[in-house]
Amino acid sequence: MAHRQLHSRAARSRLAAHLILGPRPEPFLEALCASIADACDALIVNDNAPDPDIHGPVLQQSAFARRGALLHDRTPFTDFSTARNICLRLHAQHDAGEWVAFVDADEVHCAAVTRIANNLVRVPRGIDFVDGYTWHFFQSFHWYMSVERRMAFFRFDERLRWEGLVHEKLLGSTGARIALPYVYAHYGWVIPARLHAEKGRQYLHLGAPGRVVAEEALNQVEAGTYFEFEDRWQRALRFTAAHPPAARAVIERIERQRAAEFAKVDSIIASRQPAAQRLQNLLAKANYEVRWRGRAFNPLAREMMS
Repeated sequence: MAHRQLHSRAARSRLAAHLILGPRPEPFLEALCASIADACDALIVNDNAPDPDIHGPVLQQSAFARRGALLHDRTPFTDFSTARNICLRLHAQHDAGEWVAFVDADEVHCAAVTRIANNLVRVPRGIDFVDGYTWHFFQSFHWYMSVERRMAFFRFDERLRWEGLVHEKLLGSTGARIALPYVYAHYGWVIPARLHAEKGRQYLHLGAPGRVVAEEALNQVEAGTYFEFEDRWQRALRFTAAHPPAARAVIERIERQRAAEFAKVDSIIASRQPAAQRLQNLLAKANYEVRWRGRAFNPLAREMMS
């Protein structure tokens, strides 16, 4: 890959998205790329899927590839921090910008991400992290578990490094954080229970704690019992907002393909949520809403959304 500088398309801070991809299909990869195409000047990918590469065709059809702003690395996987450090190294080598967008293939951004990206130039020195919030959808596009604060952007520095085999942490910056009244979608739990169990086994191999299904029991995994731990069915919250525009086509396709599964999810949740539980969940939903919307009281956060 020849060295080159990736220039911004506008008078603003330059921004490159960092993404790692593994061996599993990523149904939201195209939607993710589309959702950040106008926000990010470049996309840097560590694609460690084995050959034949299942992600390459989607990446090559993205707006990033069409405008020559895709850096597609094919280094084999060892652990998550190594994969992310490859993206940091490529960012430095290609002078890819002052900011990084931290993205995953199972999340899709909303339209406001472009306004935020345009306003990163306003972030004062001393603030190195800009956080948003994510809806964590659960076994359906009509239910979610929580709205969690998440690092969305960080200021690039060649001294930064990721550490940890799994659930990796970014080290090397002591800058402050700011959270914005911005929420986008994470669809990582809208997968069949068996696929979720297989992912858990990979994380166990890398040293992560947690509940793991034995390999010989994978064929018996059933969503109704598998997700009973931590009262997940009882705490699922009804989603009544709108999905990000870039995600809607793939959501419609998946809903047609898995209609029977999603109907069963609705039935399980209805059976696990008596009236008292539904009231408790409404209060939890309101608390999440207040938490992320309340960030608008910060003048800088409000300015960055404008």
